[in-house]
This record gives sequence, structure tokens and C-alpha cells, in this order.
Amino acid sequence: MTRLTPRPAAALTRRGVLGAGAAGLALAACGQDEAAPAGSAPAGASATPSEEDAAVAPLEGGREVTVRTCVYANNHASSMLFWQQFAPEGVTVEVTPVTNTADIIAGLEGGTLDFGLMSPYVPMLTQPTGGITSKVVAMVARQGFGLVGRAGVVESVEDLAGKKIAVPPPGAQVLVLDLLLEEAGLVLGTDVEGVPLGYADHVAALASGQVDAFMGSEPPCSQAVVDGTGVRLEGVYDTALGDLNTALWASSAILEDPEVVTLVTQLQKRAAEFMTPGGENDPEVWRSLLVDSFGFDEAVYEEVLGTVGAQWQFDETRESQFEAVGKALVETGELPAEPDYEALYAREYWDV
Repeated sequence: MTRLTPRPAAALTRRGVLGAGAAGLALAACGQDEAAPAGSAPAGASATPSEEDAAVAPLEGGREVTVRTCVYANNHASSMLFWQQFAPEGVTVEVTPVTNTADIIAGLEGGTLDFGLMSPYVPMLTQPTGGITSKVVAMVARQGFGLVGRAGVVESVEDLAGKKIAVPPPGAQVLVLDLLLEEAGLVLGTDVEGVPLGYADHVAALASGQVDAFMGSEPPCSQAVVDGTGVRLEGVYDTALGDLNTALWASSAILEDPEVVTLVTQLQKRAAEFMTPGGENDPEVWRSLLVDSFGFDEAVYEEVLGTVGAQWQFDETRESQFEAVGKALVETGELPAEPDYEALYAREYWDV
């Protein structure tokens, strides 16, 4: 079983270099609800990047700014925790732990966050009421979710017929599940019984026999596989939504300062390429994050490593997957018409 009680933060780089953002990582792992203290780092870590990890160029005139962002506790989509490592002098990154998308939107729209990580599902539902003015400036993470069945009982989507499946709160993952079932000729609520359960309850529900499968996230998916209780069902990333996970959104207020937004997208690029260089996860960096700081068991870490990844570029593939979410929301009746996608995009920052 994975242990989610954090251990003391350790250096998070191949070169033993970690900036002040490490304090934010430790805070996020603890699930506290205040901003990470600026300028602090674990003992033995340097707040100055090495030459190989050179910081992004400073803002014009060397002006000082504080960038406010957020992260989910013990979550693989944690590249923001590395931003401070690459930040130039005068730029402070504050990382606030959050628990749901509604709080992120409230922070972005209410002025307490400059940047936030979200899938498009809730923003798209919020757009018709004018509740979202923030825009996508980059990607944060790929993959990180999966469909897991009980070993020996549900080992394909077709096996779900007549079975019970744990369904998480409404989101893009539920849209993926609907599409997978449709391809198998099944309908959730008719051919497959859905059991509403939060992500944290999925593994226990599968182990106890309360459900025969779950549509979940990491690390619960990997935990079930490592425990021998579950098996991953194929095809999860083959729908039109692909492996789209979370994008980086900038508030309308911070978008009025293009220099800062450009700098932050460069920080995200450096962090993502540090964690997942060339599209391949760096095992040492991820072990330091997931095992040393978040407390994952080694076996769970090894399983998770192949199912997640950091990413910065919002390219044509991501755009297609993003818009597939909008189309799916129309098909399910959750939206009367497709979103105004361009109103959600800040294309000028997609290639930095």
C-alpha cells in the first residue's frame, strides 16, 4: 500500500540543486492551506541553480515580482514546485495547496492566484455564465489516470457488462469512461452500475468487493496494480480526449503583464523538461519527488513512473484533445453548444 504521509523533503535534482520552491513541495505534501514561505529550502540545498540549470532571464530592469500558483498535495502534476529553481533573482514563487478545481477558479478569478492547473471540464461548464476569464498558456501534465478492473474478473472494457464501477466526481475522466463504454456497446447506468466514489476510496472499494472496477487517477491506479488487486484496462488514452490531463491557466489580471506570463511559461518549460526530458521521465528526479518527498512506496513509484509525465507545450494535439472535451460535453447534454475555445486560449504563450 502506498504511504501518503510525507517524509522530510530531499534534494530534487540530478545535480543536488534545489531552489526555494522545495519549501512549497513540502507544504503541498502536508496538505496545508497557506502559501509556501518564500526563500526557504531544505538543509543542504542551494537556492542558486547550477550553470546547467541556469535560471530564466530576469525581468526587464530587474524588477521584483511574486508569482502565485497552486498544486494538489502528493500529486504527480507538480512541476510548479520546481519553478523557483529556475526563477531569476527577484522572482518569488508562492505555491498554495488546493483540493478542487472550484477553488482554483475562485482564486484565479478572485485575485488570489496568478496561475492554476486545471483540466478543461469545469472551466468549459463555467464559461456560459461568465465565470471564467482565465486562459490556457501551457500544459502541466499528461496521462495520470486509468481504468482499473478486478484481476481475473474485469480485464477488458467489455467485461464491465453487469458489473459495478466506481465513478469519480464529474470530470474529463468520466467523459473518457462514457466513450470507452460506448465503443464496447455499453451504457453507464444501464449495462454497467456506477457507484459514485471519490478517488481516495477507489482502491479500498475494489479490494473489498464493493466495486469490480474504478475509473481513477494516480497513485490509486498504480497502487491497485502493485497490490495485485487490479489490472489496467487498455484503450484509456485512445479516445478523442487522449491523455490530456492538466493545463496551466493564467488569470486575466496577470495576462495584463505579458512579461511575467512569458517568464512563467518559460519556468514551466524548464521544469517540465527537467522532470521529463525529451518526453522520458527522469527516474532520479521523480523518485526524489514521489518517494522521498511524497512518501510513495518504491513499488508504487516504479509503477506510477510509466503512467505520468510533465509537459509544457500546448500543441495541436493538445488543442484537439481539449476541444474533444467540449464536444463530449455537448454530446452528454452538459452543454447546449460547444465552448468558445478561442476565449479560453492565450496562444501567444504556447511556444516560448
